[in-house]
Amino acid sequence: MAKGRQGPPDPDRDKKGGTSSEAEDFHAEDVIDRPFDRQLARRLLSYIRPYRRRVLLSLGLILVGTTLSLIGPVLMKEAIDGPLRPAQAVDAEGVTESAKLPQRALRALGEAWDLPPRGETPWTTEQASEWLLFIVALYGGLLALQFCLRIIETIVMSATGQLVMRDLRQELFTHMQRQEVPWYHRNPVGRLVTRVTSDVESLNELFTSGFVTLAGDLLSITGIVAILFYYDPRLALIALSVTPVLFVVTAVFRRMARKHYREVRRRLAHLNAFTQESIVGLDVIQVTRSEDRQAERYRSINSTLRDAHLKSIFWYAIFFPAVELLSTIALALVVVRGGADIEAGRMTFGEFFLFWTFLNRFFTPVRDLAEKYNLLQAAMASSERVFRILDEDTRLDAPSPPAAVTPLSEAIRFESVSFEYDDDTPVLKDVSFEVGKGETVALVGATGAGKSTVVNLLLRFYDPGVGRVTIDGIDLRSFSPGEHRGRFGLVLQDVAVMSRTLRDNIDFDRGIDDERLRWAAEQVHAAGLIDRQPGGLDEVMKERGRTLSSGERQLVSFARALAGDPEILVLDEATASLDSETEALIQDALNTLTRDRTSVIIAHRLSTIRNADRILVFHRGELREAGNHDALIAENGIYARLYRLQYGTDLPD
Repeated sequence: MAKGRQGPPDPDRDKKGGTSSEAEDFHAEDVIDRPFDRQLARRLLSYIRPYRRRVLLSLGLILVGTTLSLIGPVLMKEAIDGPLRPAQAVDAEGVTESAKLPQRALRALGEAWDLPPRGETPWTTEQASEWLLFIVALYGGLLALQFCLRIIETIVMSATGQLVMRDLRQELFTHMQRQEVPWYHRNPVGRLVTRVTSDVESLNELFTSGFVTLAGDLLSITGIVAILFYYDPRLALIALSVTPVLFVVTAVFRRMARKHYREVRRRLAHLNAFTQESIVGLDVIQVTRSEDRQAERYRSINSTLRDAHLKSIFWYAIFFPAVELLSTIALALVVVRGGADIEAGRMTFGEFFLFWTFLNRFFTPVRDLAEKYNLLQAAMASSERVFRILDEDTRLDAPSPPAAVTPLSEAIRFESVSFEYDDDTPVLKDVSFEVGKGETVALVGATGAGKSTVVNLLLRFYDPGVGRVTIDGIDLRSFSPGEHRGRFGLVLQDVAVMSRTLRDNIDFDRGIDDERLRWAAEQVHAAGLIDRQPGGLDEVMKERGRTLSSGERQLVSFARALAGDPEILVLDEATASLDSETEALIQDALNTLTRDRTSVIIAHRLSTIRNADRILVFHRGELREAGNHDALIAENGIYARLYRLQYGTDLPD
């Protein structure tokens, strides 16, 4: 059985007027504690597949750039131990075995550029200068090449990330547009907007600065360790002896950062929800003069967010100084041991400089990896929320092949229909009636009697739990939902006015020409509304049509329905917000709109449905009365009582 809206529980309020934890839980985002999930990661990577060449190019660029960045300190070491070393100290025996490979490589490059050979005798000043200039030029060339590679890599990866995010946003939006109305009743609008915006943006950061740069950091760490062990394994072991402690510190930081990250997200979501509610209800807040109380509530929520951030910052404040302390200890060990080796002739000053430089670089990617852990955690949580939306498909089933949608020739019938939105609240109970072709049928009854549910079933936003709804004897479940709804024109009490032109709001992307739009506006007395706009049909409406009155917005919706020339017209409380003068205009428009057209009208204002062919009276989910206005008044039943509540004992003029 179809499930419908299940409204949120009323939030409890404490004695100070603040929200309870239950209310907070309802408004807060669901924070998912998922630092890494291989299945989610594989699914995310599937969105990169169409752009795998770009990703491979970016990966290659960053790997080459990282490799080149490791060559720079080696060149500086060769310069210090070569041209910059005192001439009397340069001899073949003074070169350590581990340094011979870089020297041979430089010698080959020098010979290719006709530089003086590096012999076993001390260099002259001219030879040392030439070699120094050669090393400086080579180092400068490497820096320039790294600069160019970084520009290209940033552009390519950022563009790739934006392409992936474009595809994901489009898929998510398209998927949400195809979901049935009940799905939106279960998912707050703000949460859905968050999915398409901030959650997708979190994934963008992962694609543009996560996966690829993570590979670069890992390569940098691996390369540094390899070079240190290549030059002096014993000193490398001493220098890296602090890494076990570093791993422990990082593990503690990750655990605590994850805990406080979840709390920050929770508090931030609560703050956003409260802010949105306060803005939407600003008129009521000001009328009740409760601005100070609202500000106090906001201050309390804001303080909890601040406290959550401070707790998170505390662990950052411990982690980064701890890493700096460990790096200082490692450097101190290198100074002590390296100084002794230099004095004993087992190490050159260039090799000492190499260790010093690479140790400083070693701890930088370690800190970056800790930062990227939070990025990865946010991305995993966001991806699960996004994929949860994509995996939930509430579209109603359509048979294959669906029945052909043909013009209505006989009648719409409800046959022993029962329906409930949840297992405990029956809304319709064994309802049967029909609406003949060209007939205007009105549905009336108290709030909650089941009138709107009839419309929801007719438009197949829901399927009945018991019984069936048919058109010309064919069950609605035999039609494609989209094709079936295409024959209806729907006018609601809450009119949807988009922030687009007046033409777009009447046309609604159906491709209707201006002549038809103006004709429809004239038929429902909306031509004056168009003429009053400075831009006419090209006038851009403000958000939710706030520059229009309630009656004017309703006129727009009537023109919209008529412009599409629907076969079946459905009006759900369409005249409830109209003043008496506008109601008279709409009543005349209704007569035009419903003439020779099958119409189903829900109305609380009984004056608007006096001319209906039949009036169906619902009470507590049951169809209790049926007939025209005069017959129901004469019957002196539920309809007559509703009429007397509105107009007294006499008929309205």
